[in-house]
Amino acid sequence: MIRNVPGARPNISSANRSLCRGFSLIEVLMTVVLLAVSLALAVPSFRDMAEKRQVTNAAEQVASFINTAQGVAMKTNQVVTVSWNHTEENDWCIGAVSGETACNCEQADSTAANYCQIDSMAFILDNSHTGNLQLMNAMTGDGAYAFDPVRGLVVGLENPLGAEIHSPNGDFRLNLEINSTGRVILCSEDSSHAIPGYPLCSQTDTDMGAL
Repeated sequence: MIRNVPGARPNISSANRSLCRGFSLIEVLMTVVLLAVSLALAVPSFRDMAEKRQVTNAAEQVASFINTAQGVAMKTNQVVTVSWNHTEENDWCIGAVSGETACNCEQADSTAANYCQIDSMAFILDNSHTGNLQLMNAMTGDGAYAFDPVRGLVVGLENPLGAEIHSPNGDFRLNLEINSTGRVILCSEDSSHAIPGYPLCSQTDTDMGAL
């Protein structure tokens, strides 16, 4: 018969002792430090990814708008005029209308004669679509040009549409230009602000001629 000796501690096996053992303060602190370092390294990557996406989305929206206007001209066999405006307050807009007379993309009254519309549908793109006033950074003043209805070539490109679209911190930038064929070209001015997937503007000049 086994007797309990008064004052003696019960025998706990090493396996049971390991189950009872918790985390030490040093281990907890090391875990917190490692998590903090991991987050600190990940945050810039997520920010860069978000800003690249913001710039490319804005650039592709503008390019798609202009390409659509060119397509409408050839499909309907009528001249389509694209116009734009950029104010000192950095508000900007682009509009398109059937005919050779430019519309006013700032006009909000759909019944006005200079309202930007095609087939009774509004044809306007502005900062509310891209979500950031600063994205369209280098669009200057007012201007307009027309698409020829036969081949979609540009007519009256004395003041070509050009814009620099950049992220809020300016790290990522895309230039948007229109060449004589009406093609929209997206490129990076230099390698320090380049976005993967888009060529440098110097390369597009060499491959496709001056913008």
